[in-house]
Amino acid sequence: MARSSVASSREGIKNSAVTSFQPRVAFLGTPEPAVSSLKALAGRCRVHAVFCGPDRPQGRGRVVEAPPVKRAANKLGLEIHQPEKWNLDSTKLLWDSLNIDMALVVAYGHILPSWMIDGCRLGVWNLHFSLLPRWRGAAPVNHAILAGDAETGVSLMKITPGMDAGPVLAQRKRPITMQSVADALLAELAEDAASLLQTNLETIFSGSADVCPQDEKLVTLAPKLKKEMARLDLTRGAVELHRQIRAFQPWPGAEFQLDGTVIKVLEAGSIMISDAPPGTLTWDKGGVRLSAGAGDAIELIMLQRPGKPAQSAGQVMQFWGTKGAIALLG
Repeated sequence: MARSSVASSREGIKNSAVTSFQPRVAFLGTPEPAVSSLKALAGRCRVHAVFCGPDRPQGRGRVVEAPPVKRAANKLGLEIHQPEKWNLDSTKLLWDSLNIDMALVVAYGHILPSWMIDGCRLGVWNLHFSLLPRWRGAAPVNHAILAGDAETGVSLMKITPGMDAGPVLAQRKRPITMQSVADALLAELAEDAASLLQTNLETIFSGSADVCPQDEKLVTLAPKLKKEMARLDLTRGAVELHRQIRAFQPWPGAEFQLDGTVIKVLEAGSIMISDAPPGTLTWDKGGVRLSAGAGDAIELIMLQRPGKPAQSAGQVMQFWGTKGAIALLG
């Protein structure tokens, strides 16, 4: 009995030491989609440091504002750092002083150096808003919608030196429908990411994460969006244009020119058959329609003229009369 009691006591001490281990954790993220994951992480363990991008001028008034992750970290009472660059000696000294065991990255916006990745004994992990290896890069949600993918999701990936090329621990899927708009879909994926993190955090902390390498043959890239991508090519089919409108909200948006005025398309409705030539804008009491290049047309729901608030398409077109048809392609 005495030996048994001693053995049980020693085993209990051993188990207690294992379960009481708390790794030193850092979070790296900047925009709103990263906030849910920061809150989820802080709810499960102590976050020893938060790294985010610098405060930037925002809006028409160019007022300097803190990024969403910084605001959230302040409310949580967390230590915040905003290094401009990771190749500075001062940034390395700061990071080394924190003795971080595990780091979580969500839409941080910086390329991390190898010394930082290699220095975390439990790894540097990334919640990426796509089903890797599809859509590696800066704008995965937008490109998934634009390409007509049936689904997207979130991948929990261990970071390696290649861009979004590390092995994947877990994924969570979400369908893409004709109603899916980029900003709203990204907000949904942000919540999925937080849930996926909570499910897998203990596995990461235990050091027993079973990751799966990505299939390089299936890689597609999702480069940064550019302002010129907003222009609608009215020779394309309505389905493609519908995807473009949904993929580029809120930026760079989708637009066409009418009498030299840039009209932004904020929301599109149904797709219908049309016998009007491609690029014909038609409006009447029944609504506003933009014909495309495949014998079909898009119903336009919300539009915006320069310097004006967003309005229903019918209200905007009242500027050109109660009804009409204008050829937008010369």
